[in-house]
Amino acid sequence: MLEISPTLLLILATALMLVTLVLTFIPILPGPLMPWAVGIVYGLLTGWQRVTPLAAIIMTLLMLVGVTADYWRPLLGAKTTGMGCRTSLGSFAGGFIGTFLIPIPLLGTVIGLIAGALLMELAQFGDLKKAMGAGRAALKQFVVGYALTIAISVGIFVVYLISIFSTW
Repeated sequence: MLEISPTLLLILATALMLVTLVLTFIPILPGPLMPWAVGIVYGLLTGWQRVTPLAAIIMTLLMLVGVTADYWRPLLGAKTTGMGCRTSLGSFAGGFIGTFLIPIPLLGTVIGLIAGALLMELAQFGDLKKAMGAGRAALKQFVVGYALTIAISVGIFVVYLISIFSTW
Protein backbone atom coordinates (compact mmCIF):
# COMPACT_ATOMS: atom_id res chain seq x y z
CA MET A 1 0.00 0.00 0.00
CA LEU A 2 1.22 3.51 -0.85
CA GLU A 3 2.06 5.51 2.24
CA ILE A 4 1.90 9.31 2.18
CA SER A 5 3.80 11.40 4.69
CA PRO A 6 1.59 13.17 7.24
CA THR A 7 2.91 16.57 6.13
CA LEU A 8 2.14 15.91 2.48
CA LEU A 9 -1.31 14.64 3.40
CA LEU A 10 -1.95 17.80 5.42
CA ILE A 11 -0.80 19.99 2.54
CA LEU A 12 -3.01 18.08 0.08
CA ALA A 13 -6.05 18.24 2.37
CA THR A 14 -5.61 21.96 2.98
CA ALA A 15 -5.13 22.64 -0.74
CA LEU A 16 -8.26 20.62 -1.51
CA MET A 17 -10.12 22.51 1.20
CA LEU A 18 -9.12 25.80 -0.47
CA VAL A 19 -10.21 24.49 -3.88
CA THR A 20 -13.61 23.53 -2.47
CA LEU A 21 -13.97 27.03 -1.01
CA VAL A 22 -13.42 28.48 -4.49
CA LEU A 23 -15.92 25.99 -5.93
CA THR A 24 -18.46 27.16 -3.34
CA PHE A 25 -18.82 30.30 -5.47
CA ILE A 26 -20.41 28.21 -8.25
CA PRO A 27 -24.10 28.31 -7.29
CA ILE A 28 -25.08 24.90 -8.67
CA LEU A 29 -22.50 23.00 -6.58
CA PRO A 30 -23.27 21.82 -3.05
CA GLY A 31 -21.05 24.35 -1.25
CA PRO A 32 -20.79 23.17 2.37
CA LEU A 33 -20.72 19.50 1.40
CA MET A 34 -17.40 19.81 -0.43
CA PRO A 35 -15.15 21.27 2.31
CA TRP A 36 -16.90 19.04 4.85
CA ALA A 37 -16.04 15.94 2.79
CA VAL A 38 -12.38 16.97 2.59
CA GLY A 39 -12.21 17.54 6.35
CA ILE A 40 -13.92 14.25 7.18
CA VAL A 41 -11.81 12.20 4.76
CA TYR A 42 -8.65 13.80 6.15
CA GLY A 43 -9.86 13.02 9.67
CA LEU A 44 -10.47 9.40 8.72
CA LEU A 45 -7.09 9.05 7.02
CA THR A 46 -5.24 10.45 10.04
CA GLY A 47 -7.19 8.55 12.68
CA TRP A 48 -8.82 11.76 13.96
CA GLN A 49 -5.48 13.01 15.26
CA ARG A 50 -5.45 16.36 13.42
CA VAL A 51 -9.16 16.79 12.75
CA THR A 52 -10.54 15.92 16.15
CA PRO A 53 -13.88 14.16 16.67
CA LEU A 54 -15.27 17.41 18.12
CA ALA A 55 -14.17 19.32 15.02
CA ALA A 56 -15.77 16.62 12.83
CA ILE A 57 -19.04 16.96 14.75
CA ILE A 58 -19.02 20.76 14.41
CA MET A 59 -18.18 20.54 10.70
CA THR A 60 -20.98 18.00 10.24
CA LEU A 61 -23.51 20.22 12.01
CA LEU A 62 -22.47 23.20 9.88
CA MET A 63 -22.71 21.09 6.73
CA LEU A 64 -26.20 19.89 7.68
CA VAL A 65 -27.35 23.46 8.30
CA GLY A 66 -25.89 24.47 4.95
CA VAL A 67 -27.27 21.69 2.77
CA THR A 68 -30.74 21.92 4.31
CA ALA A 69 -30.90 25.75 4.24
CA ASP A 70 -32.99 25.78 1.07
CA TYR A 71 -35.66 23.84 2.96
CA TRP A 72 -35.76 25.72 6.28
CA ARG A 73 -34.72 29.24 5.20
CA PRO A 74 -37.94 29.94 3.26
CA LEU A 75 -39.92 29.10 6.38
CA LEU A 76 -38.28 32.09 8.04
CA GLY A 77 -39.56 34.53 5.46
CA ALA A 78 -41.14 32.95 2.40
CA LYS A 79 -44.53 34.51 2.99
CA THR A 80 -43.02 37.97 3.32
CA THR A 81 -41.36 37.76 -0.10
CA GLY A 82 -44.64 37.46 -1.97
CA MET A 83 -43.45 34.45 -3.94
CA GLY A 84 -45.74 31.47 -4.18
CA CYS A 85 -44.71 27.88 -4.73
CA ARG A 86 -45.01 28.04 -8.53
CA THR A 87 -43.02 31.25 -8.68
CA SER A 88 -40.31 29.73 -6.50
CA LEU A 89 -40.16 26.69 -8.79
CA GLY A 90 -40.02 28.97 -11.84
CA SER A 91 -37.19 30.90 -10.24
CA PHE A 92 -35.28 27.70 -9.45
CA ALA A 93 -35.77 26.34 -12.98
CA GLY A 94 -34.77 29.67 -14.49
CA GLY A 95 -31.63 29.81 -12.37
CA PHE A 96 -30.69 26.29 -13.36
CA ILE A 97 -31.27 26.96 -17.06
CA GLY A 98 -29.53 30.35 -16.88
CA THR A 99 -26.44 28.76 -15.35
CA PHE A 100 -25.96 26.73 -18.52
CA LEU A 101 -27.31 29.14 -21.16
CA ILE A 102 -25.19 32.04 -19.89
CA PRO A 103 -22.05 30.30 -18.64
CA ILE A 104 -20.64 33.40 -16.95
CA PRO A 105 -20.27 32.56 -13.26
CA LEU A 106 -23.21 33.89 -11.25
CA LEU A 107 -24.52 36.14 -14.04
CA GLY A 108 -26.39 33.38 -15.85
CA THR A 109 -27.81 32.01 -12.62
CA VAL A 110 -29.03 35.41 -11.42
CA ILE A 111 -30.53 36.40 -14.77
CA GLY A 112 -32.21 33.00 -15.05
CA LEU A 113 -33.72 32.98 -11.58
CA ILE A 114 -35.11 36.50 -11.96
CA ALA A 115 -36.47 35.71 -15.43
CA GLY A 116 -38.00 32.46 -14.17
CA ALA A 117 -39.78 34.24 -11.31
CA LEU A 118 -40.96 37.06 -13.62
CA LEU A 119 -42.27 34.68 -16.28
CA MET A 120 -44.05 32.43 -13.81
CA GLU A 121 -45.66 35.37 -12.04
CA LEU A 122 -46.72 36.94 -15.34
CA ALA A 123 -48.16 33.64 -16.55
CA GLN A 124 -50.14 33.22 -13.34
CA PHE A 125 -51.40 36.73 -12.73
CA GLY A 126 -50.58 38.85 -15.77
CA ASP A 127 -49.54 41.71 -13.48
CA LEU A 128 -46.17 43.23 -14.39
CA LYS A 129 -45.85 45.12 -11.09
CA LYS A 130 -46.43 41.93 -9.10
CA ALA A 131 -44.03 40.06 -11.39
CA MET A 132 -41.31 42.66 -10.77
CA GLY A 133 -41.81 42.21 -7.02
CA ALA A 134 -41.42 38.47 -7.43
CA GLY A 135 -38.21 39.04 -9.41
CA ARG A 136 -36.82 41.22 -6.61
CA ALA A 137 -37.86 38.62 -4.04
CA ALA A 138 -36.13 35.87 -6.03
CA LEU A 139 -32.95 37.93 -6.20
CA LYS A 140 -33.08 38.64 -2.46
CA GLN A 141 -33.58 34.96 -1.62
CA PHE A 142 -30.69 34.02 -3.89
CA VAL A 143 -28.33 36.56 -2.34
CA VAL A 144 -29.22 35.51 1.22
CA GLY A 145 -28.89 31.81 0.37
CA TYR A 146 -25.64 32.35 -1.52
CA ALA A 147 -24.14 34.36 1.34
CA LEU A 148 -25.22 31.69 3.83
CA THR A 149 -23.66 28.92 1.73
CA ILE A 150 -20.37 30.77 1.50
CA ALA A 151 -20.37 31.68 5.21
CA ILE A 152 -21.03 28.08 6.26
CA SER A 153 -18.34 26.76 3.91
CA VAL A 154 -15.85 29.27 5.34
CA GLY A 155 -17.01 28.23 8.82
CA ILE A 156 -16.20 24.60 8.05
CA PHE A 157 -12.75 25.66 6.83
CA VAL A 158 -12.16 27.71 10.00
CA VAL A 159 -13.12 24.75 12.20
CA TYR A 160 -10.72 22.59 10.16
CA LEU A 161 -7.90 25.13 10.64
CA ILE A 162 -8.56 25.52 14.37
CA SER A 163 -8.45 21.75 14.78
CA ILE A 164 -5.24 21.45 12.75
CA PHE A 165 -3.46 24.22 14.67
CA SER A 166 -4.71 23.11 18.07
CA THR A 167 -3.31 19.60 17.55
CA TRP A 168 0.09 20.75 16.29
